[in-house]
Amino acid sequence: MDRPLPSSELLLARDATSLGTHDALLTAARHGSIVPLRRGVYIAAQTLELSGPAERHRALALAVGHQRVAPVFAGFTAAVLWGLPVVGATPAEVFLLSPSASGRRRGGVVEFARTRRIDLVQSDGITLTSLPDTLIDVGRTMPHLTALVMLDAALHRDRFSTDEPLTTIDELREQFVARLPFPGSRKVAALLDMATEDADSPLETLSRWRARELGFPEPELQRRVWIPSLGMYVYLDLAWPEFGVWGEADGAGKYLGAFSADGQDRPAADVVLDEKRRENAVRRATRWNCARWGWPEAWNPSAFRSILLEAGLPILGRRPR
Repeated sequence: MDRPLPSSELLLARDATSLGTHDALLTAARHGSIVPLRRGVYIAAQTLELSGPAERHRALALAVGHQRVAPVFAGFTAAVLWGLPVVGATPAEVFLLSPSASGRRRGGVVEFARTRRIDLVQSDGITLTSLPDTLIDVGRTMPHLTALVMLDAALHRDRFSTDEPLTTIDELREQFVARLPFPGSRKVAALLDMATEDADSPLETLSRWRARELGFPEPELQRRVWIPSLGMYVYLDLAWPEFGVWGEADGAGKYLGAFSADGQDRPAADVVLDEKRRENAVRRATRWNCARWGWPEAWNPSAFRSILLEAGLPILGRRPR
């Protein structure tokens, strides 16, 4: 997930004018050390260059916010500001809640019509639609995978923590019913049926989405298995017990930034070795085949299909989207 981009990293022409530094701001813009995000709103070129897609969208949203009076961020933009992960293309437009019952799209900004009472939340001086409302708007306006990743992340319940999830499926369904009827409701209903609190990462969400798309059986997430040789339970990312297969979704950062019990950095090679030992122990205890993949394979339907077939998982038939 991209790091938050504070509003203080934006440079406003109106502030430069009041401080008597407007000429210096224009000079920096001409030299390319700062770049415009919106009219009268700039950001350091290096900051933008080092930003990921979600960071860039957040910066653009804050720039739009500086041009509006009391803006309310909604939909995909609100989800980014809520800190939810982004998988898939990032829209070039910023999404707001309209101050009236009429929606519109103009100048890189989409305003959702305010046709009913919407719960609002204040966070760090920014006004957002409530998380359930935000996710429903994401579900009806964004691609299925983008929406499902955000839903899973918001519902995720960490089994090793007492922290509550950001929202619950009951809260989402309650808000869904309250908003009926609305365009895209069938799509949102299907997404709510598929969303889960058990996906530990966006890669796991992508993986089960891809498996479903390719016609493989529905996986069980975070299957708990007792491993006698380790004297402990382990949790398998995805499992198909009926077919004797389990899968490990290895994100790019899984072996980076790993820490030992005393808080010291662990070499990536040690982490990889531990994973291999764990895999062998699970294989001995379950007699199941292991399929392992990362982001590149999960993004590539052909590669992902080959990995699961090689592990012995059958294709049952494609499901309609």
